[in-house]
Amino acid sequence: MGPKNSIILCEPQCWGFEHASFNAALLQTVLFAYPGARVSFIAEKEHLACVRERLREAAGHIDPAVIWIERAIPARSLGGWKRLREEARWLYRLLEIAAGEGAQSLVLCSITAKGLLALKGLLHTRRAPAAPVIAVVHGILSTIENDPVVFWKRIGHLRQALRLPHPRQLTYLALGGSIYACLLEAMPRAARHFRVLDPPYFMGGAENPIDFKGTVRFGYFGTGRVAEKGFDRFVRLAEESQREYPGSEFIMVGFLLDNAGVEAAKCVAVRGLSRVPLSAQEYDARARSVTYSVGLANPDHYRLVANASFLDALCYLKPGIYVRNLYLEHYFKLMGDVGYLCDSYDEVRDVVSSVLQSFPEGRYRQQCENIRRGRDLFEPRNLAAHLRAIIAEGEEAL
Repeated sequence: MGPKNSIILCEPQCWGFEHASFNAALLQTVLFAYPGARVSFIAEKEHLACVRERLREAAGHIDPAVIWIERAIPARSLGGWKRLREEARWLYRLLEIAAGEGAQSLVLCSITAKGLLALKGLLHTRRAPAAPVIAVVHGILSTIENDPVVFWKRIGHLRQALRLPHPRQLTYLALGGSIYACLLEAMPRAARHFRVLDPPYFMGGAENPIDFKGTVRFGYFGTGRVAEKGFDRFVRLAEESQREYPGSEFIMVGFLLDNAGVEAAKCVAVRGLSRVPLSAQEYDARARSVTYSVGLANPDHYRLVANASFLDALCYLKPGIYVRNLYLEHYFKLMGDVGYLCDSYDEVRDVVSSVLQSFPEGRYRQQCENIRRGRDLFEPRNLAAHLRAIIAEGEEAL
């Protein structure tokens, strides 16, 4: 295969700020992996603007090598066969662009189950670009552990899409070693077509202004969901802790997403509750003010999903107090002591009580230093060579 100088990234399903930080970091990873290449980013208008702004904030400038291309994407409200048809049309046009440019690689920043069905069909039945196609599989991967009983629902399910014959130029990305391990257990044949890439994330810049004589503040990073992410348990923790330690503070670094979260938040124990996303400035201010990040999510939720709240806490050099899950265990092993892994809600409450009673200054400083060193493994510059190797492996398979 002759040398090429064009990489295309596209976001086929996200609108506005959804996944903007991840996509900006992935784009920067590609720029580091292929210096001097023409890199195109294709997305809907508002998402395009959010990714561009996030890249500018993190990198300090917009690389002139990036070509920003606005394209309408299938409406979020579409479902069933209508969704499949629209995804197929969108992907057909995308493959035409890639083939026309002679792109070295096409990177799908995310994929839906029906999008994967359409993509596999197109790659098998028409002349596809002679280049690797890399698809990042995000939260949708968690659905493979639930195989629908109803036949017509099973047809459009990710599990079924992964079972279909695999095009040789297609490679999936699993965002972490623990996710791949769970995938290997759930669908070992499909796992052969996955490669592992730690989630790209901009980690530089944010510091932790430690004030050991000030208020100890516990932060809930992310969206306030009850079922998966345990926001109701965070509210309970705040209420119980403040009865014993009235000077402690609990704050939301994010916003409430579902009605159950709103119901759980009808208390005064948690500060900063909001139904709308925070501005970048307000998010930054709240994140910097936190002493510890607290995570009370259902451990099963992060078997096949990356934990963005954990990454946010690392960005701001915040040690965490977490209910143990496989994703966190994986990165604690790699990074060392970056917080507390607890086996239950009661153990989380005991740790919170302990640090409020007698703040562990020495251990806290060491945890922050461990985060400072360990979080480099998520930096785009450090992931670039690995991403390039994954794409090179795809080229060899053609």
